[in-house]
Amino acid sequence: MNFDYQNFIWALKNSLIQGLGTVFICLTFGSYLALGLMFFSNKNQAQLRPLCLISYILPSLFTILISLNSLPLFPYGHLGVIFIFTVMHLGFVTIYVAQAIEKKIVQLDIVSRAYNISRFNFYLRIFWPTLRKDYLTLGSIIFLSCISSLSVPLLAGGGKGTNLEVYIYEKIFIEQSWFEALVLSAVQFLSLFFLTQLVFKNKNDPSDTTNKIIVQKLKSRSSAALLLTLLIVYIFGYLYKVTDVFLETNLGTVFDADFFLAWVNSMFLFAGFFLISSLLLVLVLYQRYSGYKTHILNVFLYPSTVLLGFTFYLLLPVNSVFFDYIKMAFGLLILFFAGLYQSYVAVDQKKLDRQILICRVYQIQFSGFLKNIFWPQTRKNILFLVSLLYLISISEFALFKASGVQIQTLGVLSELYLNSYRMNQAYLISFFGLATWCLFYFILRGIYADYPKS
Repeated sequence: MNFDYQNFIWALKNSLIQGLGTVFICLTFGSYLALGLMFFSNKNQAQLRPLCLISYILPSLFTILISLNSLPLFPYGHLGVIFIFTVMHLGFVTIYVAQAIEKKIVQLDIVSRAYNISRFNFYLRIFWPTLRKDYLTLGSIIFLSCISSLSVPLLAGGGKGTNLEVYIYEKIFIEQSWFEALVLSAVQFLSLFFLTQLVFKNKNDPSDTTNKIIVQKLKSRSSAALLLTLLIVYIFGYLYKVTDVFLETNLGTVFDADFFLAWVNSMFLFAGFFLISSLLLVLVLYQRYSGYKTHILNVFLYPSTVLLGFTFYLLLPVNSVFFDYIKMAFGLLILFFAGLYQSYVAVDQKKLDRQILICRVYQIQFSGFLKNIFWPQTRKNILFLVSLLYLISISEFALFKASGVQIQTLGVLSELYLNSYRMNQAYLISFFGLATWCLFYFILRGIYADYPKS
């Protein structure tokens, strides 16, 4: 069987262009915006950080919709893919760089002012050498996220921006060339695996910032104004578009029988996703409580969507609704659990290591640790994580396409509307998802978070 090396190199080149282009823009522009974030007081920074992270936290479907509405004529292809990737990661980069500066540059800034070091020499001899490893780690995280993405190039690639993920997807479902797909999937998996191990072997976590002195040489009023402008465009631009769509669209054409069936399917998927995620979380915590390492989760931080979908497509029955739900629940678990755990549980769990040691010394049962120590201290993060499971369940669509699943959820329905140029319907469904997500989260907070004895 002939292997199509020419198209493989073309798809690989596209992945590198999109990944490296996004890294360059995000690191450059994000560093400038970080100076604007540092311009604000600590209280205002705490309020701005969640807004900056919105595009990074929300599933890709929402950022795709917002990006498509941001430009009068959207540039499908490499520019469109890089633009969406940049919107997705820019806020994360801004916060990461700002926290790295606050953690590592503060004392050096005081010394530089005492010796009257110029701004240029400060950047050249202090800023870059000190934060070089942080930038390399941050760039690697963004690059891994981009090259493992299927949803963005699939919708915004326009045929010219086909990356390796989309190329493998086409080999599976369009050309039916499974041998090539297996070879390419193996190459993709090994590349992501080794890159992930390389990144997290030397990863620095700048989030633990204890020194909140503002670095005088680096804070920027103009950057602060630009940061606020971008946040307003991102948030209020989306709300304006949704309002406009509400006024000009017949809601009966959107919220019909297909919509409610898709929502019911999404709820079943969320129930399964929540159940197995809860069981796995307890297992991981038990491993941590027993003194075992959980580094194996890093392997699943940036899995290939198309490889995972193809694996399910081969191993589990096709055209079975029951197995479709099983495939999707476990697929979402593999795609998202490691990242969610690292973001919302691992940091707090690390802070609890000392208390875990005390519990083990006094032979306190694991159940007592969960109920009396872990849950009270991580309750808010866990509740937000549960709400994210709901949002992912109603928004994910790329995994469905990669695994050949036929059940229709709200995410799949939105993708169908986008591909058929019915963006108004996609906007309304996305807004319904956001509204119900917020409602679900505040209900959870009202039941659990506001009652310490619950």
